[in-house]
Amino acid sequence: MIYAMFGILNEGRKVSMKYDLIALDLDGTTLNRKNTITPAVKEAVAWAREQGVRVVLSTGRIASEAAEFARILGIDDDLVTAGGATLFSMAQDAYSMRISIPWEPAVRAAAVVERVGMVSMIYAGEDMLITPYDEMYFSSYKTNEGYHTSKKVVPSVAEYIANTKVSIDKMFCRSNDKAMLQHAREQIGQIPGVRVMSSGNDNIEVISPIADKGRALGKLCEQYGISLERCIAIGDSENDLEMLHVVGMPVAMSNASDAVKAVARYITATNEEDGVAKAIYHLLQKE
Repeated sequence: MIYAMFGILNEGRKVSMKYDLIALDLDGTTLNRKNTITPAVKEAVAWAREQGVRVVLSTGRIASEAAEFARILGIDDDLVTAGGATLFSMAQDAYSMRISIPWEPAVRAAAVVERVGMVSMIYAGEDMLITPYDEMYFSSYKTNEGYHTSKKVVPSVAEYIANTKVSIDKMFCRSNDKAMLQHAREQIGQIPGVRVMSSGNDNIEVISPIADKGRALGKLCEQYGISLERCIAIGDSENDLEMLHVVGMPVAMSNASDAVKAVARYITATNEEDGVAKAIYHLLQKE
């Protein structure tokens, strides 16, 4: 391995290759611990776009939350959201792709979450389904407009899905109890028709087995007429792996999991140290 300006560049293709698109994860990557975007990251993104490079968000968040951060960054119109289950156009205020979990597996998975006792946010198109207990937990730190405009409080999410047959795109479930997380992951993992992954050591995410950020980004690049080989993707967690596997330049944050670092060709600084900005300047060769 050889050391680059701000991180570690794995042996392989030269870094001087021209790139046409940068896909950015949000949590743990573009956002710092305060859930905000620093001026340095915003300036780097603006500079990349001035060079003619598209910049898109590829996040596990619901479209309304992702769009809020995308507008702050001033980036391209289309968003990869819900962990790759949806593609959303801000200009059209509509989904160009939705890969939902089948109804029965969604009911069963939601029932496991409620039975185990995890807090959760269940993404159903533009609605975020939560229970009163979930609302009390998430509202203690989520202040962004996208969360408050999309949340829909129901007594039981499992019963709501069962009765309304609403299409579920993703389930985000959180707990600081590692045993609870593992138990829920094992239980939900036995349900046919769902895939369980994680975006951090305190959560699990449930989506369709045929949905991931890599496939969604590939579909978006087809629409743009861009080769994945000429794309940079920056991420930090398990739900970024497929996206990192398909692009020409996979980048891991220094705060990323070991699994993410193992597939990266470049390791940048942490999300507390403007790692996204440093990666952009280095890989696009700003002097």
